[in-house]
Amino acid sequence: MGTFGGILLVILIVFVAGLIAYVGDRVGHQVGRKRMTLFGLRPKYTSTIVAVGTGMGIAFIATVVPLLTAPLARDAFFHLSEINNRVNELQAQADALQKQTRETNVVVNHGDLLYQQFLIITPQQSRRAQLVALSAFFDAVVASLNSNYVPAGLKPFKGKSGDPEIARKLDAVIGDPKVQGGLIRGPVLLVAIADQNLFPGDTIQFTFAPYADVPIFRAHQAIASVEVDGGSSLVPNIAYGQLATAVRDVAIESGMPVYFASPFSQPSAADISATRLAIKRGKGRFYIVARSARDIYPHTGGVPVTFQLSRTPK
Repeated sequence: MGTFGGILLVILIVFVAGLIAYVGDRVGHQVGRKRMTLFGLRPKYTSTIVAVGTGMGIAFIATVVPLLTAPLARDAFFHLSEINNRVNELQAQADALQKQTRETNVVVNHGDLLYQQFLIITPQQSRRAQLVALSAFFDAVVASLNSNYVPAGLKPFKGKSGDPEIARKLDAVIGDPKVQGGLIRGPVLLVAIADQNLFPGDTIQFTFAPYADVPIFRAHQAIASVEVDGGSSLVPNIAYGQLATAVRDVAIESGMPVYFASPFSQPSAADISATRLAIKRGKGRFYIVARSARDIYPHTGGVPVTFQLSRTPK
């Protein structure tokens, strides 16, 4: 029932109430004129009782007839609570199904790196030069995203860096306090990431995340280590897997963008064999230490490491 239907129902109820009151009044008035008595009561009391009884009778008939003829009316009168509970239950199921459908059909997750390249702006560049570089980077990002994600079901991003509104937004990126604060320390690296989950049918959108492009690790710096007991058998997949996870966690804590924080160097088979043998024959504690292969910055694009067997974790 729409709004108009609801208004008509209210008017009908008011009309019926008025009709009941009018009929009851007229019946009571006629009884009073004829000086009729009921149960020995005075005529005016009798007329009042008859008027009230008539109104009650009419209301009773108006209620009973729909209940006897309309199943929906009976449900509304006697099962309204159960109906409301069932409606709420079905609504909750529908919400859960909709959420599950959207989550399982996600094309891009919030925070995902959308474009593998990055932009570096430096304090030596003028504000105009920084904006020109960001504008070119923006157009490259849009072209890549439309090419890669439209076939996956997303709607293309429409617009280019020269559009006035987009140009204002790009200028706001350069003026962002995080970017300006980073430029005080040195270069700033910008990456294009998803600012929300994107599902089939959504329009492509993204934002730029800034990172200060300062040294994360110096060359040959100990980053993380795994302790191994001498005399035990080294399981390379477990030991080096734990070490890779530790390197990644330390890199992120040190300011490396999460997208570039994984180590991309692996120990050779010969190194693994030599390490395994040394641990097997040795006693006491050993540490497999991961060290930075060179100076590492966010723009390095990963964490190149070397591995060393040591008696200390450093």
